[in-house]
Amino acid sequence: MRLLASNPEIDDESVGFHAQQAIEKRLKAVMAARGLPLKKEHDLGVLLEGLAAAGIETPPGADWIDELTVYARGLRYEELLDAEPLDREVVVTLVGQVGEWADRLIDV
Repeated sequence: MRLLASNPEIDDESVGFHAQQAIEKRLKAVMAARGLPLKKEHDLGVLLEGLAAAGIETPPGADWIDELTVYARGLRYEELLDAEPLDREVVVTLVGQVGEWADRLIDV
């Protein structure tokens, strides 16, 4: 993630997509390890709600992780014009923190 985000030739849409995917997969790994049902769901907010409903500790950044959901699908041109630039350093840090959280809960 760090290499991808540090490359200025790679657009925010691509960096955001990979960050969203990394976090989605980690949330789902925790859900699977705890025996929760998994659906084809890309909305990080919905996944966080499922964790909270099951009484599972939410990951770092849970209060704004859902903002990355928009990157789960291709952004339309109009959305790109309105989008704030992605703070790549914050996103890289968040992906790392969510990974550490998931590893701890899965006992990797």
